Amino acid sequence: MKLSPVLLGLLASMLAGVAHAQVNTDLEQCRTISNNPDLAIRHCTAAIDSGKLSPRDRAQAHLNRGVEWFNKNDYDRAIADYDAALRIDPKLADGYHNRGSAWAHKGDPERAISDFDSALRLNPKDAGALHARAVELTVKGDYARALADYDAALRLDPKADDIAFSRARTFFYSENYPRAVEEFEKAHKASPTDYSAMWLYLARKRGGMAGAEDMLDEATRASQRLGWPSAVIALYLGRTDLQSVMNAATDANPGRQRDQRCEANFYTAHWHLFQNAPERALALLQEAERSCPKQFLEYEGTLAELRRLKKRQ
Repeated sequence: MKLSPVLLGLLASMLAGVAHAQVNTDLEQCRTISNNPDLAIRHCTAAIDSGKLSPRDRAQAHLNRGVEWFNKNDYDRAIADYDAALRIDPKLADGYHNRGSAWAHKGDPERAISDFDSALRLNPKDAGALHARAVELTVKGDYARALADYDAALRLDPKADDIAFSRARTFFYSENYPRAVEEFEKAHKASPTDYSAMWLYLARKRGGMAGAEDMLDEATRASQRLGWPSAVIALYLGRTDLQSVMNAATDANPGRQRDQRCEANFYTAHWHLFQNAPERALALLQEAERSCPKQFLEYEGTLAELRRLKKRQ
């Protein structure tokens, strides 16, 4: 039986409706799926490849897929999607912000700062972009500009503990130890962790202030001997040796071992500096520079310490 033109038209309309519904489903899943990057990427790709998205939705789909590639640590593919989103919509502030973060994770502070500049031109009240740019300025050793960005970010978001902690570290790198101690104390009180306690200890110790060990012991007593980084704390308190710290940093999970070895190299380098052994500290810092993930605060700190040691040669 031949279908009449009317029935053919109805069938085509129904199929088009099904296809449109699928595109909408893919786009919605691309936007909303969390904690499953692979599935989100499949939906984003299907929506993009359909050819049926508006320019605005296509830019957003590329942006969302870029986020998922970023979450998988595939920064090159993330950047490619952010590039595509920005070609469609050059005024997409989140595209510049996200691409800047990807460049930062690749260890390219110049490109990261350029993208954060663009994001802030479009959205001057983006505290996250100010924070991110400040981190990259710190990586480059431009502490004055970094502190200005941290101050601006905290004016926009006064309760952002992570920004306050980052600013405290930059005071530390600037060798303004009294201000670093003041800021680390605030940060530790607001959000106490072993790491905030260790940085407060380092600032007090570097500033020649009494009671650094007592403070560290008291601040970390509940978590001592409960896993990493308790071995570093024990070293600072004189309760273990260097080899025990390196043994504790070893892990069956290669990624976790890489991260913990990075931290071990950085924090034990400080211990060597306190023992007046700068040559040993330098070797550990050079290893940290080679092996630390670029997004780790210990990488940022390593570059600052290497600059400081170089000035004193």
